[in-house]
Amino acid sequence: MDSDVAQLREQLRNATEECSARGLTFAAKWAAEQLCSLSTGATEKLPISLTLPIAKEPNHESQQKWAEQDANEQDQMLLAKCLFDMREFERVAYHLQECIGPRALFLKLYSRFLSNEKEAGFGDKEEHSQEMVISAEESEQRQAVARRKRELVAIRDELEQLDKTTGLDAFLLYLLGLVLKALGQRPQARTALLRSVHEYPCNWSAWQLLETCVDAVRQPVESLSAETRGAGWMHHAFMAQMLVEQFGGSNQDFSTHVRQLQQLFPQSPFVQGLLAVRHYSMREFEDASRLFAQLQKTDPHRLDLMDIYSNILYVMEDRARLGELAHRCAHLDRFRPETCCVIGNYYSLRREHEKAVGYFQRALQLDSKYLAAWTLMGHEFIEMKNTAAAVDAYRHAVDVDDRDYRAWYGLGQTYEMLNMPHYACSYYMRAAALRPYDSRMWCALGSCYESSGQQRQAIESYRRALLGSAENEAMAITRLAHLYDDSGERAKAAYYYQLLVEHAIKNPLSDLPAASGVGSSALHVSHHGNGQMDELAAACLFLAAFENDRGNIAVAQRYLIQIVDGASSAGASQQRVEEAKAMMRAMNQKDISA
Repeated sequence: MDSDVAQLREQLRNATEECSARGLTFAAKWAAEQLCSLSTGATEKLPISLTLPIAKEPNHESQQKWAEQDANEQDQMLLAKCLFDMREFERVAYHLQECIGPRALFLKLYSRFLSNEKEAGFGDKEEHSQEMVISAEESEQRQAVARRKRELVAIRDELEQLDKTTGLDAFLLYLLGLVLKALGQRPQARTALLRSVHEYPCNWSAWQLLETCVDAVRQPVESLSAETRGAGWMHHAFMAQMLVEQFGGSNQDFSTHVRQLQQLFPQSPFVQGLLAVRHYSMREFEDASRLFAQLQKTDPHRLDLMDIYSNILYVMEDRARLGELAHRCAHLDRFRPETCCVIGNYYSLRREHEKAVGYFQRALQLDSKYLAAWTLMGHEFIEMKNTAAAVDAYRHAVDVDDRDYRAWYGLGQTYEMLNMPHYACSYYMRAAALRPYDSRMWCALGSCYESSGQQRQAIESYRRALLGSAENEAMAITRLAHLYDDSGERAKAAYYYQLLVEHAIKNPLSDLPAASGVGSSALHVSHHGNGQMDELAAACLFLAAFENDRGNIAVAQRYLIQIVDGASSAGASQQRVEEAKAMMRAMNQKDISA
């Protein structure tokens, strides 16, 4: 009997061939990459959690009939596949119109779907034409949309009828899910795709599409994990991908799934890419750039994920490496959307925003649903103070994928710039729902609530920020202290000012406001600017007054001494120092009179 690893190798070879024969080049490439990165030192027996389920035995009569049909239609399939590779989708559908074998049927209907999508892409480009009469253009666009929807409905109806009569194989179920998703019927698409991945787990395109049909805000991750657990190691690949896409990899289960994959594919670019994107999502840019550099060294001609790598280099302001990456990508293929995105980021870092927008627009001409280009173009319009164009770009981004938190966050920023805080709060809330553990989302929402006078909501937002990443911890603590102080809740304000004290001691090099602590002067150990030191001194003054009112004179005096003694080295304002000295004199006079 063959070992589990040998069976896995054979399954991946089969997946590469089956997906390639149906024009699913992305899934075929993915399977081939995993095949070539399969560990040569893997044990022959896999853990049960990594073993793919044994495929259900199909009906022998149907299987023989399908095999005969595929054999009889082999010549037409050869021609159709050549035409498909040349993107002549209408000709593919025409030459296969009489074919009924499962492979030919898939390629015929898939070509009709892609032809419909291609027409939609042309429609998107025409939308921005200035030469057409607007009323005629709108009328033509409405007719084109109706025509495209009719074609999608026709393909869906044909597939659903086949499912009721002869049944659909895994690839036709994937195609049904693709059509249902395009029609906006996500729950039905999700059902079809779950059937597809259980019947044939090695079609990565089906898993990718299933991920886009998951509403992580409304559907618990655990339920989806339970529904896909029977798919062996493909379950781990899917869950790792979904967790990094929808939660930034902050979920603890991400590491568990990745470790399972690393047992099988230690050199897989897919697994390395997941880890790199996770570090990027968690804003660990040094670690992310290191992993991307390793990935680029392993496969120097690879363009996948290079747009994300360029985002990292942009944030790190590493112009030299970003320029080198842009030249490399342009040399490999200047007509890939990823290449245009990398070059756009390079020009953006050089503050040449018009050129950056031009390259993002070029990326969208190549792929009108390229999400990153829409979002980055919105950022560029913000830099150019063109808020109307920014709103349009961000809205296109959420039309492509309404789970893109960056686009919702961008809309919030734009409307905040327009002094429309109520709209901004709504968009920030959408972003926070998609990234519940990202403190930036909650801090932005809290700031927006503050500017609109909604103090209670602002407090709840800042408190929620403290449950997420530590990046904006000091900002959230500071704002909570001020908000409670303004509302007269001095005990709660003191609690958060004391947290600020502890933060300053633990993070002396932080760029955010912090404060000093009793027994260890944070004013001496911190390296903040004068304005930030002033914030620290203000916190100490509040705590000194609070402790004085409670009768803790000694504690209050220690806070004041730290302000006075640390003033020369820390840079606190003279006004704060004088206030501290005045408070100390008042305390001393009170002691004398007592």
